[in-house]
Amino acid sequence: MEIDATVKSFGQKFPVKMKTQILPGKGFISDNESPKFGTSGHEELLLSERPEGTVIDYTYQVAIHKRWLRIVAQPLIGWFSMKYWQKAVIDELRKRLER
Repeated sequence: MEIDATVKSFGQKFPVKMKTQILPGKGFISDNESPKFGTSGHEELLLSERPEGTVIDYTYQVAIHKRWLRIVAQPLIGWFSMKYWQKAVIDELRKRLER
């Protein structure tokens, strides 16, 4: 499935093309391109059942194509964005699963 989305990052909106494969009962895999922002990424959210419960394995590999953006973005993506993402997604999922 192909999705044309708009994301907001660093206070600006950017178009993103997502080529996503839904894996029913297992998660999804998506290759994402944002030429205007100068990035692309490979994203996977995979679920697996274990005796202690469902394990969520999430990875998102980002490639920054614009040299100037790499210098600025690496610290932000490497720390700040990931901490925000953890709070907004992972911690929220954890709370819901613990209910």
